[in-house]
Amino acid sequence: MIQAEAVWKGKAALGEGPLWDEGEQVLYWVDIDGYKLHRFNPKTNDDQQFSFAQHVSAVVKKAGGGFVLAMGDGLYLYEEERLTPYFLLPQGGKQLRFNDAKCDPAGRLWAGTMAFDCHSPIGALYCLDHNGQISKAISGLAISNGLAWDEEKGLLYHNETASASTTAYRFDEQTGEMSEPRIIDIPYRSYNGSPDGMAIDENGHLWIALYGASKVICVDPDNGNVLEEVVVPATNVTSCAFGGEDYRTLYVTTANKQGEHEGGSLFAARVESAGLPAHAYLSRK
Repeated sequence: MIQAEAVWKGKAALGEGPLWDEGEQVLYWVDIDGYKLHRFNPKTNDDQQFSFAQHVSAVVKKAGGGFVLAMGDGLYLYEEERLTPYFLLPQGGKQLRFNDAKCDPAGRLWAGTMAFDCHSPIGALYCLDHNGQISKAISGLAISNGLAWDEEKGLLYHNETASASTTAYRFDEQTGEMSEPRIIDIPYRSYNGSPDGMAIDENGHLWIALYGASKVICVDPDNGNVLEEVVVPATNVTSCAFGGEDYRTLYVTTANKQGEHEGGSLFAARVESAGLPAHAYLSRK
């Protein structure tokens, strides 16, 4: 069992979406309900904040410069402090919003949506391709969440928080097609938590943030066995990402729960297995 320590003792309303920038050696992350993008420098402990007019739920790098932000009503290019929409959601920001987003090994952007009531199955998982065209990969989701790819095994992993499920899909990297869904038997009920964001390490193991359970668990996706636990002194653990020069620092985001001393802080823990670098969005436009 590993203990996570706070590295930024702030009060993010809903911290999420950590992304390690290898070039800058900093961590980007978001405060969804605070409408903010954060840039945390672990060498100085400085945390810059950039404010927006709506929810910002995830951030990914764009190859060649800039970022793509998943926001309340759509997906946007964020470059030189300007927002340019790639795709706007019907009813976005009203009944539902974008949630977690990541890029696959080929550079496509995958982004899920969630219902504001957290249980209506009106969300979906979308794929933004290299040409800026978007397609719907999965429908009928209440809270689309964490994503991870195992390039060696040709698998995509996806969390759905409302149903407390993690599903493995056969993934064709050349076409982006998903097939052969398999729900992984992970003992979420025994933790009294639900799967939120996740990361994958060099061994193909999943590190899954448990919302409501004060933990990140490391799981063998072949059988659902829990291999390690990271204890976080905040109830609502939202996501995690590997970073640092050796990718053995696990950064963990949390949400602020009223009355909790460290809820909403950013945490870090040193782990034995190294994580994998995040992929950038590759646009041909």
